[in-house]
Formats: sequence, C-alpha cells, structure tokens
Amino acid sequence: MSLPSLSLPSLVPVTQPRRYGEWRALFRTLPTPARDTLPGRYRGELLGPAWFQGLVRQGLGLLGLRGWWGKDFAAGGRDGVNLVRREGGLSRSVPLVLRDGVSRVDGRASLQVEYPRGAGWQWRPFVDEVRWLEGHTLLAMTHLELPLVRHLVIPFLLHREPTLH
Repeated sequence: MSLPSLSLPSLVPVTQPRRYGEWRALFRTLPTPARDTLPGRYRGELLGPAWFQGLVRQGLGLLGLRGWWGKDFAAGGRDGVNLVRREGGLSRSVPLVLRDGVSRVDGRASLQVEYPRGAGWQWRPFVDEVRWLEGHTLLAMTHLELPLVRHLVIPFLLHREPTLH
C-alpha cells in the first residue's frame, strides 16, 4: 500500500539547539505526550552534522529501512508503522508499538516506541522516546537496549503532517 507524500518546510525555528547536549537538555524539559494526542503521520528529520545524518541513513538502510521518511501512529495510540520512500510515494514498512516506560534520558515517565517480534531481530533493541517540542513536532531520542551503549542517545524530530479530508 502506498500513501501520498507531502513536503513541508522544517517547523523547528533556527534558534532551536543544534548540539547533541542541547537537544538532550531540551528533551528533559518537555512534556510526555498522551497516547490520544499522537495519531497521525509524522515526517522524520535527522539532526546533527551532514556526515552524521549520512551515517544514520546508511545504518537505517542496512537494517531494512532504506529511504526512511517517518512514522505513522495509528488511532488509539497503541501501535503504528515506519514509512519509507518508494516509487509512487510512501510505503508502510517496519511495524512499531507504543509503550509506557522510564526514560533513559532523565528517569521520568516516558512514552516509548518499541518494535515487536514481527519487526525483525535487528529492531528489537531500538527504543525511541518521544516528547512534544511544540504543537506539531515531537523531539525523539533513540537508544539501544544493549550493554555498554544504553546511555548513548540520538535525537531526531517528527513533524506531524496535516491530515487530508
């Protein structure tokens, strides 16, 4: 199934933090979203220098998410799917589930994106924590639930796309 693709300019003001530590500090101040506020399609935006974004894109491709575009959270706030760019628009790819947990960033209650068994073994250790940056944008911090790297987090943004009626 292919979904139509929309292109929007970045919603994050240029005054927003740019360095890793600043994103992490900002994340600590943000509210955790309620599940019922999430449903919708979100365009992903990788953060950091261009060389780092290139490495992340290559890593996503190697793990089966070549052309990662963003996420689609289903009504009910329990699950969703990653979206990838393919010929003809966007396609549904790796499934995801939403769970309540404890943040690796600040120890607060957190809404987390995790991956079910059906998503593939390579996705099982990944956890994305999400918080509202502003009304249409989530700041996400991803980490791996693996020894020695649990404390490393990578920030990215999820911009909500307008709904088409």
